[in-house]
Amino acid sequence: MVDLKGVNCLVMTPFDERGEVDEKSLCRVVDHVIDGGATSLVAAGKIGEYEVLTMRERRRIMEVAAGHVGGRVPVGFGVINASFDDGLTLAGWAAEAGCDFVMSRPPTDGDNAEYFLRASDKIAVMPYDLGVRGELSIEDDILPLTRKRPNIVGLKISGVPDKTYEAKRLLDIPILCGWDMMSLVSYEMGSDGVISGSATLTPRDEVKLHDLAKRGEWDEARDLYYTRLLPLLNYCTFDPFAYSVCKYALYWQGLIATPAVRTPNPDAGEVRQRETKAILKKLGLVD
Repeated sequence: MVDLKGVNCLVMTPFDERGEVDEKSLCRVVDHVIDGGATSLVAAGKIGEYEVLTMRERRRIMEVAAGHVGGRVPVGFGVINASFDDGLTLAGWAAEAGCDFVMSRPPTDGDNAEYFLRASDKIAVMPYDLGVRGELSIEDDILPLTRKRPNIVGLKISGVPDKTYEAKRLLDIPILCGWDMMSLVSYEMGSDGVISGSATLTPRDEVKLHDLAKRGEWDEARDLYYTRLLPLLNYCTFDPFAYSVCKYALYWQGLIATPAVRTPNPDAGEVRQRETKAILKKLGLVD
């Protein structure tokens, strides 16, 4: 059984100068988060620009990520706002590629419960509580899934962190904070970890925050969160510029070859670039 307690990193999808998926850069980012102590990684989640990728590219990214990881940590694949049929296709491909689980939003059509049950027949699933058709209920939607399928392996909560209380009371699976700026309060509410795009930028700090929280060392956790994590999160967690800001951060750390994003995602712009680089310098992540 996949254990997702801890820091689960949502990996960016690097593009080269021609706008194609840059597999070498992707592998460097994978090594970076594993070396930083990540519990797992998830390729092509929302911050991985899932929605601008073709189905063929998604399948190739699964293969590259799972193959490069080689069993060092569990590998997931993000399924974001997919149709019922496409989501199930991706779940099957992920299993064939050697991924350990999918992190999936509800489908854009069809029955939510049937979708998650059929996906979990193919591969372990971490449901995502927010979809384009609304928010999943922990008691009415998630709890019945966990009773029917043992391979529902976690829940990503991207709504208000207070849902963690209900989730911890009702569910016997890892409860993960999916709202990067809420990680500290989510830990205080009982969250088992995070599923985070910003964690890819500085995984060691995120792992340290998790460890401090689990030991109940809250003053030290606050110092880390407010002095190192929150300043960076200020520029990295809001659409539509988050994709580009995060990529510049990876680019300046020498992890990806270009900071390119695909339209309609915009470039961060001069001011965001300047301030993000200044923060990275203060944190000692770039020279």
